[in-house]
Amino acid sequence: MVIQKVLSGDVDAYGSLVSKYQKSIYNLMYRQTRLKEEAADLTQETFLKAYERLERFRPEGRFFSWLYAIGINLVRDWARKNRIATEKKDLLFTELARNDQAVESDELLDLKHNMEALLQALGSMPLEYREAIILRYREELSMKEIAEIFKLSVSGAKMRVHRGLEKLRKLLLGNKHE
Repeated sequence: MVIQKVLSGDVDAYGSLVSKYQKSIYNLMYRQTRLKEEAADLTQETFLKAYERLERFRPEGRFFSWLYAIGINLVRDWARKNRIATEKKDLLFTELARNDQAVESDELLDLKHNMEALLQALGSMPLEYREAIILRYREELSMKEIAEIFKLSVSGAKMRVHRGLEKLRKLLLGNKHE
């Protein structure tokens, strides 16, 4: 196990964990901050805190869930300190908008509009619901893993995902009536 190697003094082994999870943690940070430098700094801070606390990691748990929980707490602290607005657009939409000339077909325009609506709705949701949905459907984590991240029971995690989906559905249906 990589973590046991790190705890035994093989500092270089930690690099494999960073390589494996860096993108997911960076994406979490970028979704919340929308600032590349802040996201990179918070990603680095997440891995540093995880390294410092590695002896607290329970081997029966999943490292990604434990790491993500550290990241969630850091980005929450950052958001409180910076009082950022929660409504943001996703990088994918930004790239689509920049390349409007390349978007020609009606299907792509519909996709762009639907993606924009989805991302705006996700961006307007509270962090705990947004991240629960992203963890479940983008990161494909189990309900048990989501429960570990948010320190909930499995039924609590199911309820958080369900409520998040309900909020998302209401936001999207509200946008269609405008």
